[in-house]
Amino acid sequence: QNDKKSKKHQKINFLLFDSQTEILEYPNPTGNLNTYRKGQMMGDIWGYTTVGIAKTQEEMDAHLASLPEGGQDALGANWQAGDIMFADINNDGKIDNGSNTEDDHGDLSIIGNSLARYSIGLDLGANWKGFDFRAFFQGVLKRDVFQNSNYFWGVKGSIWSTVPFVEHADYFRNDPEHPKGQNLDAYFPRPIFNGKNGQVQTKYLQDASYIRLKNLQIGYTLPIQLTQKASIKKLRLYVSGDNIWTMTDMIDVFDPETIDGNWSGNVYPLSKVYSFGLMLTM
Repeated sequence: QNDKKSKKHQKINFLLFDSQTEILEYPNPTGNLNTYRKGQMMGDIWGYTTVGIAKTQEEMDAHLASLPEGGQDALGANWQAGDIMFADINNDGKIDNGSNTEDDHGDLSIIGNSLARYSIGLDLGANWKGFDFRAFFQGVLKRDVFQNSNYFWGVKGSIWSTVPFVEHADYFRNDPEHPKGQNLDAYFPRPIFNGKNGQVQTKYLQDASYIRLKNLQIGYTLPIQLTQKASIKKLRLYVSGDNIWTMTDMIDVFDPETIDGNWSGNVYPLSKVYSFGLMLTM
């Protein structure tokens, strides 16, 4: 909008983009889930349905007793308090992935999709009496990620591959005398090096949607009546900030914008950058 009387100018640009990819043909007669399949939507995430973390050994024992045809043996052994309980969604008395095919996938189901959907960009700008303002937002409104790295779990594989962050302090502890205190309602299961609790599952599926203020800039251009006395055509002072605000439900260990980076997003997060300056035109 333009208002010549007040010399006020406003700008709003909005961009929305979406896409999906479907496999129309692929030679996979068995429907094996480890490769492409006809009719598959690219990015589909197959995983188990999480019941929860067993708070006591009695709760875990009762869960395993409800699975008389093999319990959770296909995923691991020695299930204890602090371990994950998985749902028997096909009601066959055990937890497994069947034949790992489209027709026989056991207790696996499609729990999300890793492709970015509804990418947006919003550019706002305004000028008034020498002051100028610009804000640029970008984001992805729908995306799922199962981040199965050592950076996500903190403890995984071996002591040499353990990568603890502050967020990993929220792990299961059933000892009231523990130095960090008891924690029965933890986000993470008990820390163990084998991967039985790290199955692809609903509880740890990350919502990787986000909105980020990529750039915010505020400036002021001195009146030409003042600058022309020094033979200056334009003198503008400004302050600018990059990546200064992000809204996301992802665990703070990861940056939603760089989740596609090397090693599944295990890259240094984008930095917040603040700058001040002037633009001089003679």
